[in-house]
Amino acid sequence: MSHVRTQIRQAVVTLLRNQTSAGNRVYASRVHPLDDPKLPALLVYTPQESVGNPTMQRPRTQARQLQLVIEGYLKARGEIDDDADQLAAEVEQRIAADPTLGGLVKDAMLDVTTTQLSGEGEKPIAVLSLTFAVLYTVKENAPQIAV
Repeated sequence: MSHVRTQIRQAVVTLLRNQTSAGNRVYASRVHPLDDPKLPALLVYTPQESVGNPTMQRPRTQARQLQLVIEGYLKARGEIDDDADQLAAEVEQRIAADPTLGGLVKDAMLDVTTTQLSGEGEKPIAVLSLTFAVLYTVKENAPQIAV
């Protein structure tokens, strides 16, 4: 069985795939080749986690707060801010509809949203970043099982 972080990323990909304007272009990866025909697309990754130990008895139950980032990549054309806001709304609605990710976590809450324009590739793109705080618990000796 995989680490709960992996299960969370996979659950979010499943929750979002074919449910937003990104269609089936939702990837559980920080790095995925995205060219113009593959946009819009969503990347789901978990760059940071903090751990608390609320119990003293071993094995300890750890309360974890995971930083879940969902990045949306869109073609920068026309009303790009409106397009980015629309994709953000779609993602936010899907997470809000199932904030426990099917019972895997205690809660998932939107924390920060940013939008940037990038002209690094052949065509300019907009990058929407939604950061969620995801709360879950595990036993310290079994990080692959949510409790």
